[in-house]
Amino acid sequence: MSLTMDPEVQLISPKHPSSLLRRPEKRLTTRKFLTRLACLLVIIYGLRYLATIHFNSENGSLFLLQEGWISSPTFTASMPTKVKEDLFLSVPNTGNATASAKQYSKHPHLAGSLEDYHDALTVLEFLQTELGITPRPPSHQPPIYNAGTPKSRAQTIALTSRLGPRSPQAWIDVYYPYLNTPLDRSLDIVDETGKSIWSADLREDGNEGDEDAAKYRDYIPPWHGLSANGEGQGRLVYVNYGTYEDYEEVLASGQNLSGKVVIARYGGLFRGLKIKRAEDLGAAAILIYSDPRDDGFVTVENGFAPYPDGPARNPTSVQRGSAMYLSLYPGDPTTPGKPAYDKAEREEGNNVPRIPSLPISWMNAERLLKEIGDVYTDAGEDGRRKLSGKASEREVKVVNHVDNKVTPIWNTMAAIPGHVRDEVVIVGCHRDAWVLGAADPVSGTISLLEIVRGLGTLLRNGWKPLRTILIASWDAEEYGLVGSTEYGEDFAEWISEHAVAYLNVDVSSAGSKWDAVGSPSLAHLIRKTAMDVPHPSGEEGKSLWDAREDEGPFKPFGPVRPGGKPGLVVYTNSSDVQGLNTTVSSHRILEIGNIHADADVMEAYEASRNERLSKEEGRDGTSIGPMGSGSDFTVFLQRLGVASSDQGFAGTPYDAPYHYHSIYDSMRWQEVYADPGYKKHLAIAQHLGLLVLRLTDSIIVPLNTTQYALELDGYLDRVESLLPSLDAEVGISNVRVAFSILRKHISQLQETSVLLDIEKIEAEEHFKELLSKMPSFPGSLSTCRHQNTLTYRFKEWVKRIFGVQHHRRDAFAVDSWESLLSSYDWDEQEDKAIAGWLEHRLHMLTGLHVPSIPLPTSTLASLPKLPSPPPILEFIRAAKRVSRVNHKLFFFERGFIDEGGIKDREWYRHLGVAPGKWLGYGATTFPALTEAIVIEKNMTEAVLESRRLVKLLKGMIENLKV
Repeated sequence: MSLTMDPEVQLISPKHPSSLLRRPEKRLTTRKFLTRLACLLVIIYGLRYLATIHFNSENGSLFLLQEGWISSPTFTASMPTKVKEDLFLSVPNTGNATASAKQYSKHPHLAGSLEDYHDALTVLEFLQTELGITPRPPSHQPPIYNAGTPKSRAQTIALTSRLGPRSPQAWIDVYYPYLNTPLDRSLDIVDETGKSIWSADLREDGNEGDEDAAKYRDYIPPWHGLSANGEGQGRLVYVNYGTYEDYEEVLASGQNLSGKVVIARYGGLFRGLKIKRAEDLGAAAILIYSDPRDDGFVTVENGFAPYPDGPARNPTSVQRGSAMYLSLYPGDPTTPGKPAYDKAEREEGNNVPRIPSLPISWMNAERLLKEIGDVYTDAGEDGRRKLSGKASEREVKVVNHVDNKVTPIWNTMAAIPGHVRDEVVIVGCHRDAWVLGAADPVSGTISLLEIVRGLGTLLRNGWKPLRTILIASWDAEEYGLVGSTEYGEDFAEWISEHAVAYLNVDVSSAGSKWDAVGSPSLAHLIRKTAMDVPHPSGEEGKSLWDAREDEGPFKPFGPVRPGGKPGLVVYTNSSDVQGLNTTVSSHRILEIGNIHADADVMEAYEASRNERLSKEEGRDGTSIGPMGSGSDFTVFLQRLGVASSDQGFAGTPYDAPYHYHSIYDSMRWQEVYADPGYKKHLAIAQHLGLLVLRLTDSIIVPLNTTQYALELDGYLDRVESLLPSLDAEVGISNVRVAFSILRKHISQLQETSVLLDIEKIEAEEHFKELLSKMPSFPGSLSTCRHQNTLTYRFKEWVKRIFGVQHHRRDAFAVDSWESLLSSYDWDEQEDKAIAGWLEHRLHMLTGLHVPSIPLPTSTLASLPKLPSPPPILEFIRAAKRVSRVNHKLFFFERGFIDEGGIKDREWYRHLGVAPGKWLGYGATTFPALTEAIVIEKNMTEAVLESRRLVKLLKGMIENLKV
């Protein structure tokens, strides 16, 4: 500071002699300070007194509020359901969605990268801001904790503790899985001497028409995450989608895949399982490409320009992705079943490949397929073609070098404690992407962030959730569901004890058709809630539920046969189609007007669509399909038995092809083709957010066990339908007897569940009746008085400055009537003690605040009246009755968990549903039983698996009994 800037040392001005005399310095004496402090305290306490006077607008009278009764308003009285939901639905908006898209989809954010870490911090800051969490001062370390440390574990476990936090929390858990990144790759056709005669350009073109794709075209090269480091060389063999059946067809042709390089197209099953089957059969390497045949009608051959000039697939685009053997186990390969802590003991991963693989573009695949020639045989009498199994004359050399290492990842978490602290609703979306990830996962992240905005708005308007809400931004999902799996393995016991449901979103917007999958117990809630959300088009009278039938904007219309007769033309040979340019001969073509598509692809699409829409029919129909794997719900559902759901808008054969895991999964593609205006993003946010609110604030958890029990008949029907296809007659009679016993127990489960439905209604009605008779909840006498002192408030203000948070420590951890719904293991004596404690508080508070001055009769009449006597003990018993019912509901899904797991993949413990052994993404119901018949073809094993299911059902029946 310069001399002239210091007010205590001014220059002497010769023009003002008076300035030569310094004015005496004013000092604040102790007496003056105490006098001013006393005046301040008088004003403060005077204002406090005035604040306790309530004006009754109806009769003009005044009465004193009874201090100590004021506490968190009850969830029923503070915000009516319609008001709450309308307020929530009003929050998501296009402006926020667009801003979030710019923030997260205009740069790469591969798991474990610096950009990924910065995004984790950005999400943390967003959660703190929206949920009203005071951030720590810059001098303090941010709430980032290594998983397994006391601080990390306390953040989650304390949420359901009686003495845990009462206000929202946010933090980051750091795990250390084994991941890899690409080094160098190459793909060559070689001659007999091993010399390259053609070398593939493995990069995407990065067309300038998409500025973000052009900017980052080489930032993360195309490769398979967790792929094997190495080289492979051999003759090339085409295996179609690389399903188990496709490989069997190639083997049936007489081809031996040992030492060969396999080429497969994406689709049909998880990419890692294409690699696994090739490895099992001795292949040297495998190439996987995106085939335009799977793009339906929107192809270059049909006159559509390739992206970014038009909607068709860019021929240089490449689908990156995980090579993990997902159906064996997800998560860190080196710590199966255990969390990947920094210093965890590790083993060699059994769910990752041993042979190299590369993802390639259609442009490169087209050139390679010419080396084989006819990959299909001529069509048979049924019009179907088979794989020829032919191998190329020349060999192909594949090089894939990767850097394998333990890598930190960051799960960003937040929680909103509820009145019922020990029941937790979890909602999550992953944050990492292979490159830009505008659809996967940024569209899902946008929806999740809009949900958080809505919850924050409700909090600021006085709402407090009935149950605790846990919000998760998972990391490293793309590598194999790593972040969520490690968290689930880390807190398995806590999740099993407290989780009500897990609600997932991954890709909110990648096409026109809305689809949802979920546990059958959630199906009715998903459907009802979708009917309450407007259709993203804004069309009058349509809801989100109607979007299940939506198809893309490029659906062809017009005459399709000579003479203008409507219908479809199916050619059994592509050479019959005029102007069709394809290297894949002898495949069936469907033509509409003057454009065409692969008939097999279209028939599979229509069959899947019809099956999905037909599920609404019948007594067990809801149109909500079962869950396989492929996203972060897996650990919650398949290992821990938590009812789960997932949803999003997906593509159809009439949509612009989605450039999955490519540099062209960009903000421009999203805004031009997938979701102009971000209306689908907002519809997902509204639907998923309402699911959270309804699961959180319903007195009885809205899980439908009867729906689930009814659907089990369908599960068994599907297994029984497999028996006639078996050649072996021996043992089938025993299987049918076992199935008869299994069906009998399914019927018993249905009957028991119906009785529970009656108990649900009666328990809720009784609880509501007693709740209506209860007075306002009495705040703790000592706590209220203590927390209203100036000293206490000043102390708390100082603590907040230094980042110290205060948590109340009530003796019984009861701060509202609703908190009595918690399932803490109180016995009858403790129930009576709590009732006595609350009655004492009510008595003390009413006795202390009887006014000492005469009041008019009208004022006395307006004072709140207590029940005489308050039915507190009866209310506690009613609350415990509701709690028991709720536990039966959300523990129902746990009933399918068998510690022995599924044969050969014991990580998966849910015997009701799991990803198919050779599907990965797709669901198989009664998986262990189904695979004993279909894969093992072992009738003895099928009987044993049926008995295992019967044992589980017996336990579920006992659990549901009232």
